[in-house]
Order: sequence, then C-alpha cells, then structure tokens
Amino acid sequence: MKNYHVGILGYGQIAQIMHLPYLHDMPGWTVHSLCDISAEVVQKVAEKYQISETNCYTDYDRFLEDSELDVVLICSKDHCEPAVKAAKAEKHVFVEKPFGFNLSQAEQMADAAEASGVKMMVGYMKRYDPGFEECLRRIQGKEISLVRFHDFGGSFAHTRTVYDVLSGTDVAPEVFQAGKRANDQAMLQQLGEGKERLLPAYSLLLGVFCHDSILMRHMFGEDLEVMFADTNGGFTTAVLRAGNTRIVLESGLVMTRAVWDEHIEIYTPEENLRLDFPWPYLKNVPAKLTVSDSIPNTGMTRESVITASQEEAYRREWMHFHTCITEDKEPLTSGRDAVNDIRLMSRIMDAVR
Repeated sequence: MKNYHVGILGYGQIAQIMHLPYLHDMPGWTVHSLCDISAEVVQKVAEKYQISETNCYTDYDRFLEDSELDVVLICSKDHCEPAVKAAKAEKHVFVEKPFGFNLSQAEQMADAAEASGVKMMVGYMKRYDPGFEECLRRIQGKEISLVRFHDFGGSFAHTRTVYDVLSGTDVAPEVFQAGKRANDQAMLQQLGEGKERLLPAYSLLLGVFCHDSILMRHMFGEDLEVMFADTNGGFTTAVLRAGNTRIVLESGLVMTRAVWDEHIEIYTPEENLRLDFPWPYLKNVPAKLTVSDSIPNTGMTRESVITASQEEAYRREWMHFHTCITEDKEPLTSGRDAVNDIRLMSRIMDAVR
C-alpha cells in the first residue's frame, strides 16, 4: 500500500481524539508534521506521537513548504484560507466540517482544489458509517412517505474526563475571540443584513447538522424544496419535500446537559427504519439500525436490530480518501459536493420568516 505523509493543522478534540490515533495506526498513512498557533500544544503532541521537532510548526506557510508533505488535514477553526493555500501548494486536503461559513468560502476551497488537480475531502464520517450504508441500500426503489432527521446535542465538557486531550496556555484569549468574530462575520455575510438573530441556528446547522444534511442529500438528491423553516435560538425545525416524500428536520443544542440524540426515521409501506448514531467520540460503537415490519401471512409485527458492521466510520473515511488519492477518484464527500451543504443550509435559513 502506498504511504502518504500527512500534516495536521489544529489540535482540538477532533484531531487528538479521533484523527491522530487512527492515522498513527493505519497502514498507508504517516503522521509527518504538526502545525498549531500554540507552540505548547505542538510540543506536547509531538512528544506523544514521536514527531521530529524539525516537522513542528506554528507558521502555516512554512509548514506547507515541506516537499515531503502529501496531505494536509485541517482541523483549525477557520478552514477556508488554510485549505486554499494547501490546494495551491498542490497538497491533497482533508477538511473537517463545517466546509466554510458561507457559500463564497466553500466555492473558493472547491475551486482551488480543482484548479490544482488535488483531492479535497470533507470529514463527514457518518456518510461512511456501515449502518447508514445499509439503511441507504434498504430504501432503494421504495416508496417513502416520511423521513425524520433528528439531531439534538449537548455539552462536550465531559470529554476531557474520558480522553487525554492536551492543551496549552500560550495563546492569548483575544486571539480566539478575534477568530470567533471573524467567523461570525463570515456567517452573517451569508445570512444577510439584519439576520443576526439567525446566527445561533445557522452556526449549529453548519457545525452539527451538516453531518445529517449530507445524508439527506445523498438519500434524496439535490432537488429538495424547503417548504417551511423556523428557529428558536439555536433550535431549527424545517419541512422539506423530495418528490412525494416529506422530510422533517429537527436540530438543537442544550449546553447545560451532556446529551446526544441523533437519529433518522424512515417510513415506508413495507417497513419502518430507525438509525441511531452513537456519541461521535465513542469509538468502535456501531450505529444501530432498527427495522419494524410484519411477519408475512400472520398479521404479527416484529422489530429487528441490525449491526451492519463493527468497522469504525472515522477509519473508513480515511481508507476511502487513500483509495481516492491512489486511484484518482473523486471522494464521496468531496469539496464540490460539500458546497451543496452550505447552499442547502442557506436556503433553510432564507425560509425562516
């Protein structure tokens, strides 16, 4: 298997808990270099994963100059500028979500990758979940009356009691505050003048519900009509239509509790399907697919619980990206495909009265 050198930008929870351990252990990948605005975090991560000091950076431009670097994983808060720079430097790019804070940013990243001829993939790991793939297989060709996408999240404060997340104290709080203001401004550019009240809901759609919006699009295509949308703080409720199928979207966040309730319910004349996703940082726990139908010729109902596979979705997405680079294939969750997520979420916000 061909081996690729990966450089990682940004060392928050998603990088340290999920990506780094898998990349470190998987064949085909070598964690080659590190970059973060915190020199303290870079040093700690380098020591843990035995990365050479010469491959540790706080300057992103110098990080990209490394001729041995093949792939850049972007886990920083802002994705647009580093992704565009990486593509122009002819590095393949793996971008964590959200794929930009507005449509302009998303298109800039996708355009840069296409212009340079590099692969750009977005970290929608649930698209690679075996449970979702089995659910998708089961609904092919079926008449679907109603679909419900429910995504209700809570505080992740308990994460540090479960995992050893390294942190630093050498970056001033003002730096993070300035970054948040810039990201808020980018989102407001998409929402439009006078739409500040929609910022919490739009931010949550981009940061959390995007994992489900791509599943929605890959189930029902891009021809989704937004019939209704409303928000209450960070909560969004919307009704969409795909042909004769109605789709209900429910998204919300309560930071006072540690809760994760994410599932898809699909109603067909033959059977009802419910796919429950586990907490995103709970490793090697499969999504649970529950099938409710009738026993033929008896009038009796039954419920079956299916585990499609024990394979980890994060690991599978990196395997897919390796294949795409090696065999010159377009990723399922490419940058160009992810542009449609930003477009769909903007349309949902436009529908709010």
